[in-house]
Amino acid sequence: MKDLLELSLIVTKTKLRAVELVGASSSNKSSSKLQQFYDLLLEGRFKDDDEAAHYFYAKDKNDPGYQKLRKTLKDRLVNSLFIIDLKAATYTDRQKAYYECYKEWAAAKILFGKNARTVATGLCKKILKIARKYEFTELVVDICHALRLYYGTIEGDIKKFHQYNEEFNLASQLWMEENRAEELYIILIINFINSKSTKTDFQEMAKASYLQLSSALDRYDSYQLHLYGNLIQVAIYTSVNEYMQTINVCDRAIAFFEKKEFIANISLHIFHYEKLICYFQLRQFDQAIQTANVCLKYLEEGTFNWFKLYELYFLVYMHNSEFAQAEKVIGTILSHPQFMSLPENIQESWRIFEAYVHFVESMGLLPRGKDESYKNGSFRLAKFFNETRTFSKDKQGMNIPILIVELLFAIAKKKRDDAFLDRLEAIDKYRMRYLREAQLKRTNIFLKMLLLFPKNGFKRESIIAKTEHYLAALHELPIEVANQAHEIEIIPYEKLWQMLLNATEVSTSRA
Repeated sequence: MKDLLELSLIVTKTKLRAVELVGASSSNKSSSKLQQFYDLLLEGRFKDDDEAAHYFYAKDKNDPGYQKLRKTLKDRLVNSLFIIDLKAATYTDRQKAYYECYKEWAAAKILFGKNARTVATGLCKKILKIARKYEFTELVVDICHALRLYYGTIEGDIKKFHQYNEEFNLASQLWMEENRAEELYIILIINFINSKSTKTDFQEMAKASYLQLSSALDRYDSYQLHLYGNLIQVAIYTSVNEYMQTINVCDRAIAFFEKKEFIANISLHIFHYEKLICYFQLRQFDQAIQTANVCLKYLEEGTFNWFKLYELYFLVYMHNSEFAQAEKVIGTILSHPQFMSLPENIQESWRIFEAYVHFVESMGLLPRGKDESYKNGSFRLAKFFNETRTFSKDKQGMNIPILIVELLFAIAKKKRDDAFLDRLEAIDKYRMRYLREAQLKRTNIFLKMLLLFPKNGFKRESIIAKTEHYLAALHELPIEVANQAHEIEIIPYEKLWQMLLNATEVSTSRA
């Protein structure tokens, strides 16, 4: 279902109708059902294929009738991608060039296959000029390969063969360097996709990777090569909390990409985004919001990076105690039509964020009814745990805020039952097993503090006395030097602690 949803959100209704008008062979009845399926997808009516199959055929997704309908819609949607409105204001010149080049390159390949070589060669020469300008190195390689083959084996033009052969060899060398840079970057970050835990020896790996690229970075002025080279250099400094050094790398990268003849919006967004993380970690929230606003102008709403940027907006607001603003962000994201098409790990991050908003609300720090457009009934912890299965395996990463929010709700409710006491014992064992590394020290300390609430009968004075040294240890190890992933603390532990103490004080005074 996710594939259909992604396609349907990309393709406008105008494009779909245009595809249907060209050679449509289906009957009016099936065509109408196809259009209905498309419209209902856009409305978010179906969460999976079984729901759609039941709606149309009262059967499950394996029904042949549904499978045929599904395949027909998917084929139409894929075909419609070739009818792209390049005049859309959301596209930069480079994006327009990319779509146009690859569309015409597909046409050229078909024409070569049909022996319409004159037309195909003309298209190739046209595309090549654009590919050179916008630094589409892989496409330059492919086109020069086709042209050297044509002039060498069909036309017998030695001069043009050597021209395109030389360009092919030069572009191939550059393309190999770009691919090496990409590979080195992927190897660095692949283990962080579904885990936010800090990896040991990461800085040494990043330094070694950058060293392998240094000579190529000096030789080539390549968009792709410098994108990954700078990202690896950023990783060298972020891995050891050297945020000002990171900002300097980002500023140099931004200056490099701003000098390009085209608007390098993706790269510019990436390095402004890295600066945003640095400002967030440095607790410079005003600069963080300003940088986020700069990032936003490079992004199209509903794209993957647009959602990732709003994660930072949300965290900045939560850390700065702007809870009403944070709730607005949650409302915008969870009600967005493309939210369900996001990868599972991104959806889970937002479910975790939502849980913290509900906790803040339960503490009386967020007026009820302000922005509840995203809520589907009351918040339930059991449902929340079922929706965060990926990160529940991330023992030293995003499972931490899941575990903490579970404790926050339980402590706020002063749970004392045997099942909860058993759970506390399990959490303490988890703490001792997984949270002993230096970069997890803040979390280790905070969990020790939380576990003292039930052990001391939720008595405020006793808890304060027995956690004073832990709180001092937290203050001595602030977030900006803790060397932990920026997503781990949805709200700083010191603020969460004060919320719980305040709630205990209110509860005690009412008793």
